[in-house]
Amino acid sequence: MTRQQMQLLYFLSIKDESQEYVEWTIDGIDDAAIMELQDKELVFVSIGEGYVGSLKTISLTPSGQELIKDYCDVCECTPCDCDWGNY
Repeated sequence: MTRQQMQLLYFLSIKDESQEYVEWTIDGIDDAAIMELQDKELVFVSIGEGYVGSLKTISLTPSGQELIKDYCDVCECTPCDCDWGNY
């Protein structure tokens, strides 16, 4: 899993509703990387209909929430081994 994919999962995990509407490009992550996360059942991607047809919603699955809960945004490891990020 790439650093950018882990950061996306972390970003989604700190949101109140654990989902984010993606209308912009996240640095270093493309549709293929997001689809890879979906193939691993870590995120669920839904695409809007009608006037919001191009709007993507990315949500963490229970597997994604379980994986990312020990991620450290300081040392970028899972689980944290620096004791700076998780306390």
